Amino acid sequence: MTTRGLKKRVAESFSRRVTVYDDHAREQRVAASALAECAGQYAVGLPEGPVLEMGCGTGLLSIELPAIFPGRDLEFTDVSPAMITYCREKIAAAGIAHPGIRYTVVDGEQLACEEHYAMICANFSMHWFTDLAASLRRMVRALKPGGKLLCSYPGAGSYREWHRECESLHVPCTANPLPDHPSVARAFVHEAVEVRQWEQELVMRFSTAHAFLRHLKCTGAGTPTGQGAPPLALAQMRKLLRGWVEHASGGIEVTCVIHFLAVERSG
Repeated sequence: MTTRGLKKRVAESFSRRVTVYDDHAREQRVAASALAECAGQYAVGLPEGPVLEMGCGTGLLSIELPAIFPGRDLEFTDVSPAMITYCREKIAAAGIAHPGIRYTVVDGEQLACEEHYAMICANFSMHWFTDLAASLRRMVRALKPGGKLLCSYPGAGSYREWHRECESLHVPCTANPLPDHPSVARAFVHEAVEVRQWEQELVMRFSTAHAFLRHLKCTGAGTPTGQGAPPLALAQMRKLLRGWVEHASGGIEVTCVIHFLAVERSG
């Protein structure tokens, strides 16, 4: 699949799930809350300039930013037009009046400006970048000196129970590969920045394996990037669904390792 084809497929997947996304976005909601708290801590001492959120989705983080940055212009962007519409309507329905909000449908990997933003945030979106290292460098270069980049993403080690069950049942695991701390840090080797990384584990319970896979699908995360195993045949899927439940009576637990990234561009 071409890069353009993958981006189109991802955008369409998120657009189709926009009305059910918030009902299933457990990992995304926890990450958004943590990023909002972090943004509030960094708000004091930022350089002048607007704040950009890349991959705003349904607005889980966006809805918190107007109160944190009442005097700054805010740019909420996403590759999915339906997500942008939903985010705009959610913020309006909440009665949030902030004259400096702008909504734009844009591919976050095409960020081309330099030294423009005071802060860039990305909640559960950067793992979809087709060239993660280059995209992270562009984001940092788009910051003003002293500006901050704040990101969250499902990182390496996430959904390990899924991987383990597939291995046990001799079924290919179709999970997409996820970034790890070292590979993310390497993106900034030649940049004048200070990098901080940390993580938080979220253990989620589901009644069945089918409920877990539906959870991924309803948050758009079930879209294959072409880097993992191909989709399972029907017989393989049945084997996984049946075997996983048999190994975990009373429901299943799945762990998401939420990775966080904070980068400050040197002044």
